[in-house]
Amino acid sequence: MKARDNPFRVDRVLTLRYRFLTGSWDELLNRIDRQAGRGAIVGPHGSGKTTLMDELAKRLSRRGTPVHRCRFNLTDHPATWTNLRTATRDLPDEAMLLLDGAEQLGPLQWRWLMWWTRHLPGLVITTHRPGRLPTLIDCHTTPDLFCDLVEQLAPGTFPPEELQTLYEHHAGNLRLCLRELYDRMAVRDDDTTAKRSPAAALPAITRDA
Repeated sequence: MKARDNPFRVDRVLTLRYRFLTGSWDELLNRIDRQAGRGAIVGPHGSGKTTLMDELAKRLSRRGTPVHRCRFNLTDHPATWTNLRTATRDLPDEAMLLLDGAEQLGPLQWRWLMWWTRHLPGLVITTHRPGRLPTLIDCHTTPDLFCDLVEQLAPGTFPPEELQTLYEHHAGNLRLCLRELYDRMAVRDDDTTAKRSPAAALPAITRDA
């Protein structure tokens, strides 16, 4: 299968919206307001934290709140100080900072960030564990949620039992699950071709008596 035809290609996966297992957008936004614009989106890898943060940025912007995005991952760790200062250097005073990957900041970097952003109208982070800011929402996944997302992208392509096994294999990390489904779809046509009978693939050969 060509990449552009794969239902699990990146641009298709990015069309998936965050689904609340409990609560709603109104509840989340009200919680942010009650916590003076500060809080943490908590959850393990692949639980939808970044997807939720992306949508939060859009909703805050639509209601007139300027936002400034910043993201860190494992590859940033050796240069976190430099990246942190660069990311916050042009931070507008009136903007709410949305920081994805706060677990990459060490204690000193975190204390510096709290001091540097003390004047801002808000600071929302994503992190794997609670504790640094009051929790806004605890993100997690379920097998049913995974099956629903797959059905949205490629209806009827994979049986629920296969998806359940894949979900368990990746410990509920939907990012890894969807990436593996992309790989499976990429080789599906090749597998079908390879399983054809060689005799059926060749023209009939006749021989004179």
